[in-house]
Amino acid sequence: MMRFINYRVHFHRGLLLAAICFALIKTNVAHAIGSNQENQSIEFVNSSVIKSVKLHRLGWELSEQAIELNGKGKLLFSFDDISGNPSTYSYTVTHCDWDWNFSSIFLSDYMDGFEVNEIKDFSYSSGTTMDYTHFQLELPNGDVRLKISGNYLLRVFDTYKPDVILIQRRFVVYEPLTKISVQVRQPSAGEHRYSGQQLDLKVNMEGVRIYDPYTELKTVVCQNYLFQGCLQNVKPIHVQDGEIDYSHPDAIIFEGINEFRLFDTRSIRQPGVGILSVDYQSGAYHVLLKPEESKLNQKYSYYADLNGNFVVGLERSDKSWNEADYLWTYFTLKTPLGGETGKSVYLFGELTGWQLSPDNRMEYSYQRQAYEISLLLKQGAYSYRFVVADNTTGAVDATYFEGSHFDTENSYMVLVYYRPMGSRYDRIIGYQTVSSQR
Repeated sequence: MMRFINYRVHFHRGLLLAAICFALIKTNVAHAIGSNQENQSIEFVNSSVIKSVKLHRLGWELSEQAIELNGKGKLLFSFDDISGNPSTYSYTVTHCDWDWNFSSIFLSDYMDGFEVNEIKDFSYSSGTTMDYTHFQLELPNGDVRLKISGNYLLRVFDTYKPDVILIQRRFVVYEPLTKISVQVRQPSAGEHRYSGQQLDLKVNMEGVRIYDPYTELKTVVCQNYLFQGCLQNVKPIHVQDGEIDYSHPDAIIFEGINEFRLFDTRSIRQPGVGILSVDYQSGAYHVLLKPEESKLNQKYSYYADLNGNFVVGLERSDKSWNEADYLWTYFTLKTPLGGETGKSVYLFGELTGWQLSPDNRMEYSYQRQAYEISLLLKQGAYSYRFVVADNTTGAVDATYFEGSHFDTENSYMVLVYYRPMGSRYDRIIGYQTVSSQR
């Protein structure tokens, strides 16, 4: 790995850190995180030259952004700067409550180390048509040692422009103090019987003294992605002998939706799944994906997918992070213009940061009778889906083009937060993942 050297950083380090801290205080006030209705904008990338943002457990790109407190596991955060003249980037880590508001505790309460740190681990692209710089960061590290469990925000900014947050990502640190039993089944009755998935959930609290589980505990259940499509603050149905039961005929029900759509660009010479053609024009590769159609009225068919995630990869390379190229990738959804008046169609998944933004809103071509969009993506294996959002209410419908089935493979994650009376922050004392097909 190579390191940028800027002697001004060392000469003015004290003054610079003071300025950064002051700017971050202002930023925290100006961008304080609100309720769950605003969670969609908590994670973002605020720069057109930052691409391929990933945060996962070290060694497992498809993992949740979760590690055990004082455990051996680490998180790996990475991104690319495609500007050709990369900035010097710094970061902070901030503790949040269960609902992603900043916790009312001091820095020294939740971590040992420095509040602001530079991302020093980077490498330049090699053998690619597009030049980029790959940055990566492991957490915890020698500068950031986390002391308590809970929700955390990782915030990245230009070292010399700390008032503008360029990347914001969430992760959790948990304590395995409870035993969580969770099973996924088909709903027994009701409108979701053939389209939904229901969770039977029980939490054994033998390792923790709880006085009032209805006020001291907050339980969150998410589908596929840690912070997207979650049921917040699920309430207990029954409490007895240290076991909390959340199961109920009408509780914890999700739409099953459908398997995510796939494409594979790890090889340019031998196009993979979902690829129609690969062309080289004007100094860049252009990948045309096979046209997709609505699955709303199609029968369910199982195939292994990535549950909305992507994995950077290059055929016959063990250094994909700086040898994989960037490709212009073209998506097509062939469908007559129907009931989308007053709505927008979006490409959705980790490839778009799990966000609905103008950058991933599709445009309709009347000539080709299809929704279309092109994105600059790094080589790898990708999964995604098409969703529809109401332009007035913001309501999102993931079933409009995908359909919904109870037998779809989905992964679920359960988090149990604990704040006893008098405490100033929320701990995570329970964490469990399960697949609907296990």
